[in-house]
Amino acid sequence: MKVRDYYFDNAKFFLIVFVVFGHFLRPYIAENTLIHSLYVWIFLFHMPAFVLISGYFAKNFHKKGYLKKITKKILIPYVIFQLLYSIYYSFLYEDDALSLDFLTPHWGLWFLLSLFCWNVMLYIFAKIPKTYAISLTILLGVLIGLTDIEKFLSLSRTFTFFPFFLFGFLLKKKHFERLFQPGVRFLSVILLISAFALVHFIFPNLQEEWLYGSKSYETLGVNEEMGVLFRLLLYGVSFLMTLCFMSLIPNGQLTVSALGTRTFYVYILHGFILKYLHTTNFPDVITEINGYPLLIIVSIAVTIILASKPVTQIVKPIIEFRVPLRKHALYR
Repeated sequence: MKVRDYYFDNAKFFLIVFVVFGHFLRPYIAENTLIHSLYVWIFLFHMPAFVLISGYFAKNFHKKGYLKKITKKILIPYVIFQLLYSIYYSFLYEDDALSLDFLTPHWGLWFLLSLFCWNVMLYIFAKIPKTYAISLTILLGVLIGLTDIEKFLSLSRTFTFFPFFLFGFLLKKKHFERLFQPGVRFLSVILLISAFALVHFIFPNLQEEWLYGSKSYETLGVNEEMGVLFRLLLYGVSFLMTLCFMSLIPNGQLTVSALGTRTFYVYILHGFILKYLHTTNFPDVITEINGYPLLIIVSIAVTIILASKPVTQIVKPIIEFRVPLRKHALYR
């Protein structure tokens, strides 16, 4: 019997907490330098790490039926939730005109489109020698910033983050195990703390849009040369911080390990809660009481609730676009 590898379950749980926490921080970054620095620091590694792990688990792309499988698991939920979010926003913001645009993903749904594209791109890049393949993905990630494609079909993010996906695809578990050495873990803590200090004290005005991967250099207000150099620098920093983060993940089973297997539900659902709260006086209350630490508690609570079995059992038929025919179908 194959023993489950809890390492990646643990990594996905902590990463989704960072994703939710980062999104909860967004309304406050303009008014608080410390919050802005924390937000930028999180965005330097949380999506790169998620993309890298996604690439690691794409090793079966060449097997028969894989393309059909990811179409069902990724594109169908994208279409369904793009529609649901459009309807939700229409009610939430009292907009009588329902806007349906399946070519420009709502908010976090970009990841689904990009994830599908990354898997398809493996059919080409997996045939290229590793060094050349990684170099080519970085080149494409840099060049996409010269265009004005931006959010259309999530193409800008697809090419910007693809180096992390391909890098993860090329890694083996033994590579991650090298990160578990006490000396490496100690150095990782130092580097992560140093990165935050660097952001907070040296680059407090760093535009967070640089880390979204969805903006052109022109939109970001720099010339082409500066844009290329800065994106290359960000690649280096994000790769390093991602490896540092991965080195700190426990390798054994934790209480939250099972929740790490259901992060897809958290990612796709937490926007409904977040967007609603941001239409209330919740952000004002947090600001007034200086309750920013409460946001991490709220983020953990939201993650645990949305990754719980009752929630996932209810939502799974929607994601798979099917209606259970038997009463017990939800509980299989």
